[in-house]
This record gives sequence, structure tokens and C-alpha cells, in this order.
Amino acid sequence: MLIKHVRTISSLQVLLLLALLMAAVAMACGSDDRADGMVIGGTDDFPKRIRIVESTTIFTEDDMKAVGWKGQRDFVLEYPGTSLAKWGFMNQKEVGVLIYASVEDAKTLGVTAADGQTFRREEDGQAPDGDMIDRISCRDKAGASAVKANTGLTSKSFSASYLDPEIGESDDIQAVGGHCTNRYPTYNDYTVIGNLVLMCESDGRNLTDPSTNCAKIEEWLTASE
Repeated sequence: MLIKHVRTISSLQVLLLLALLMAAVAMACGSDDRADGMVIGGTDDFPKRIRIVESTTIFTEDDMKAVGWKGQRDFVLEYPGTSLAKWGFMNQKEVGVLIYASVEDAKTLGVTAADGQTFRREEDGQAPDGDMIDRISCRDKAGASAVKANTGLTSKSFSASYLDPEIGESDDIQAVGGHCTNRYPTYNDYTVIGNLVLMCESDGRNLTDPSTNCAKIEEWLTASE
């Protein structure tokens, strides 16, 4: 009887311990997902970090330039409600900027646009077929990277040097040629702050790595406030 009683207590203790561990893990995961207002979107294999920063400030292109963003060219696709829709560079990484007339437009139209431009197919993480994404990164089997401008011309696939801000100012861009078979969205994370939407290229070689630009833009824009 004593042995049976001890075994019963031990089993209950083990179950209780497991329950406590599962609860702790669940709480930890929940806090990671919303650290600094961040939500993890996408899928387990292809995560993206989404930040909706509460702000009533109406930002302008000059505000972005003041924190180091160098605008290059307008996006090809239409972005309803924007006064500016342009890609450029910040800290040597590509950043797409959408500026809306109001905070509400950024939270609605802007989120819809950013979700579309960072969308990846669940099965392979690539961009959907067609020309619904403005900025495409092409990856060959050797791991080389290029960026494809959405111009409606399949031959417009450019070498990684195209991402250099100095070269980006020129129309003399050297094509790498060939068909882009492995098509990935250039942008992965995005941040909405005030009337502004930032779509960011990852910091690392992996296109789904976190972006410092998207993580720090609130701090940079509000540093002088």
C-alpha cells in the first residue's frame, strides 16, 4: 500500500510539473511574439516581423531622408492613397517607403499593401506567380542574388550591384540576363508608424532574417521629439 501510494504521488507530481512547464513555455512564446509591439507573421518556416507603432505624427519624405534613407525610384505598381511610394536604401539595405495622407490610411491601406509586398507562398517561401510584387530577389542554385525590377519586361533582372545607392542613381544598369526561376520578395519585415509604412530587406543573407531598419525606425524618427 505504501509503495502504491508513493507511486501515485510521484505520478501526480510529474503531471503537475509538466503542466507548469507547458504553461511557462506558452507564456514565453507569447511574450516573444509581442516584444516591443512586434507580432510574428508569415509561417514557422518563413517568419516576418510586423510592427504597428501607435503615433499621430504625419511624417514626410524629408523625415525619412533626415534619418538616412536615400530614395531611388518610384514603385511600378499602384498603391492607392499614397503620396509617396518609392524604394531606396538605408544602412546599405533596401527599404520601401509608403507615405499616406492619414494614420488611418496607413493602418488599413498600408497594411494591405505591405502584406502583399511581403507575401510568400507557404510551400516554398517564394513570391506568388505574376507581377503582383514590386521588388523581387532572384536566387540561383549557387546562392547568388540579384534583384528584379517589376517593369513588365522579363529580361530586367539586375546584378546585386544594382542595390548600390550610387549605381541606383544611374539608368546604366547591367542586366545579368536569364530567367528568374527562384523568385523571393525582397522585403520581409514591415513597420507602420503614423502615416508611414516601411518595408524592409533583411540584415542577413537569409531573406527572412530580421531587419534593424524596421526595428529601429521608431527610435530614429522620434529621437528629436
